[in-house]
Amino acid sequence: MKFNSKKDWWLTLIIWGGALFAIGSGIYGLVEKPADLLIILLVIFGAIMVPLFMLWMWFTTYYILNEENLIIKYGPFKSTIPLQSINTVKKTNNPLSSPALSLKRVEIFYDKYNSVFISPVDRDEFIALLCKRFPQIEYSKTKTPKA
Repeated sequence: MKFNSKKDWWLTLIIWGGALFAIGSGIYGLVEKPADLLIILLVIFGAIMVPLFMLWMWFTTYYILNEENLIIKYGPFKSTIPLQSINTVKKTNNPLSSPALSLKRVEIFYDKYNSVFISPVDRDEFIALLCKRFPQIEYSKTKTPKA
């Protein structure tokens, strides 16, 4: 089953506003003043390619839960976590960097010391399905306090 990432409104403003501003200013800079090849390449990379990469990640962040694995897809990146390696899941608002586009997240602890934060649109449905698929997973109802 596929779960799209929940997207916070304020993060939408930051990513889209920053991307559009960078692309617009990069194009304006290239059109307004002639530059040498190195400057043109730097502007194309920094002001156009990086924001397009951010938007790519924005549109392609989702999670697939199948019978054996949790697959986390974000832009060109993909992580696969076998369900049998997951120990605990819990709801959290932890702001650490992760393939999540919202602060309403699920923290997944797997293997011995690894964890990942994801933000499925419906956290409760995701957790219920995950625990149903692999009943050995512990659901910790304690929530990390807001930062």
